[in-house]
Amino acid sequence: MKRILYTLACFLPFFCWGESIPSEDRQVIEEELKAPITLNLANGQAIRGNPIRVGEKQIQLASAEGAGEIIFTFEHSEIDSVEIPGESYKSLAMEWMEAGDSEKALDLMALLYEQRKTLLHILPARESNFFVLYIQLILDSPDPAKAIGVSSRLRPQIVNPDALRALDNAILESYQGLELYEEAIPLAKNFVAERSPYGDSALGYYVLGCDHLRRAEYEAALDLALQPIVFSSMLPTDKLAHCYAVAVGAAFELREHDYAALLFREMKSRGLDWPEGDSTLKPYLQKIEQHLANHDVD
Repeated sequence: MKRILYTLACFLPFFCWGESIPSEDRQVIEEELKAPITLNLANGQAIRGNPIRVGEKQIQLASAEGAGEIIFTFEHSEIDSVEIPGESYKSLAMEWMEAGDSEKALDLMALLYEQRKTLLHILPARESNFFVLYIQLILDSPDPAKAIGVSSRLRPQIVNPDALRALDNAILESYQGLELYEEAIPLAKNFVAERSPYGDSALGYYVLGCDHLRRAEYEAALDLALQPIVFSSMLPTDKLAHCYAVAVGAAFELREHDYAALLFREMKSRGLDWPEGDSTLKPYLQKIEQHLANHDVD
């Protein structure tokens, strides 16, 4: 799972929103995903049918019986394993993600999630781990708010530490992107308290730094944003550009214009682009560019 998440992180910046799954192909996929599941019971029996109710302790399965159907009810403890049709589509979704074919990947992930979401608590944890990747796709989609609901359903099922960290990152990023700051700040504080500034993500430092900027606590914003910058290495650090932007903005507000310019040039020399879409950081790009233009004239 850790390798998959790293692979995704490498490819996400290059996603381009294009064509979704063609309607004929999508219809074929939908029909396959609607096929009955198989419950392999602890007593050796295998029961095939469609789930009609999945509770916390029991599952009801409707199985064809002649011209009608029979309803089976099983305790979760009676189930050894569950076979769900369409397993190969998970690999196809990954292939599309790695190829940057994001709209098709998102479309397919949505179909797989709808098929499996009520079953997640009786499936192996790797199923929930897999859908962390779906959340990342949603965050980059035109409807990022959907990530919050999906995250809430997935989190109780995830036990893998790497997947859990990735999910928490996705939840925090979704709150920040939607400007739900009251929800984002406590998560960001936990992030900073539990993780080092030289880790693979600076997300929490960026979120808290922006909060300090909005509160006009510029020294605190600068100090916080500089931590992942100082400790960063040649390896890519998620949201490092955002921390540079926070630091530039804070230095500018502290009237340390030369230092702000130095940070901005360093950011650009490392191949980092000013983050788009953050309303807190947006005004500072124009300010620093204007300062540099005036400085060059002088």
